[in-house]
Amino acid sequence: MEQHRVVVFACGHPLYGDASVAQQAVMELPPDILELADIKLIGPLQPEYLRDLPVGARALVVDAVVGPEPGDIIELQLIEMNGRGERILTTSTHPQTLDQVVAMGQLLRNEPVRGLFVGLGVEAHVDAESGELSEGHVLTEPEKEALPVLRDAVARAIEALGN
Repeated sequence: MEQHRVVVFACGHPLYGDASVAQQAVMELPPDILELADIKLIGPLQPEYLRDLPVGARALVVDAVVGPEPGDIIELQLIEMNGRGERILTTSTHPQTLDQVVAMGQLLRNEPVRGLFVGLGVEAHVDAESGELSEGHVLTEPEKEALPVLRDAVARAIEALGN
């Protein structure tokens, strides 16, 4: 069995609007792009997922992110997340922020995690009682319109990481 150089972590839950965008975008990738990567449809990103990457593999984390304008595409090198003053709050990976999870994954490895984060900006929906992100909001029009843009950004990232 061929081992792929790129492992894609599509975070989310297929039943929730904002938390499903990563998985929707990844599942709509063309077959020739899908063949270049090992696709993992997951809920929240866990540090162990990054720790357990095969030697030489590159990670691509895809999720919805709160903070940017809805519909905006965010791209960051995973290695650049360490020591950032600005937290990366995603709809799938909480209550820890994505940068915290990536930092923990980095600490658990003998070598740095190489790869990218590609996210789609979504509206923040916060639970009034707990203060945590609530799940299940329906995608807004800008978010829906940006799904093909997210898919294309993910495809470009897979190709770039695979070379």
